[in-house]
Amino acid sequence: MSNDEDRIEELSKKLDEILRRLEALENSLSFLEELGFLPELMRLLFGGARLYSSQLRTLRRVLAAEKLLRQLGPGDEISRCIIEALAEEGPMNISELTRAVRARRGKASRRIVRERLEALLEKGLVIEVEGFGRRFDIRVDGGGQGLAT
Repeated sequence: MSNDEDRIEELSKKLDEILRRLEALENSLSFLEELGFLPELMRLLFGGARLYSSQLRTLRRVLAAEKLLRQLGPGDEISRCIIEALAEEGPMNISELTRAVRARRGKASRRIVRERLEALLEKGLVIEVEGFGRRFDIRVDGGGQGLAT
């Protein structure tokens, strides 16, 4: 057998296995539907999916913040607090950020927070996002998109 024929045979076996599993799944779902369990099962599955999805989004924000903090370097505590606050709480305006930084440090001036935020914007570590007023979020990827929670 040639290399192409081997690949086709392997794909054919995989397709047969997928079709077998799909048929078993369809049979199981039909059985559950006959017993009246399908709506309850689907509700549980969707609830579990939402729970894991929320946790994964949070984890993604934490990992993005970790990467940004490494890029920031040492010595700028206010910028660190801004990134941490955005990672934990999601998009915020300058007033909300000032309150969050104040909660972390004990003191914060709106003017200084705004200046640091502008510097973070220039460095590309923070982005402006859509919303009421001027809101900011952490940069999650190279595409320039923040992550709403």
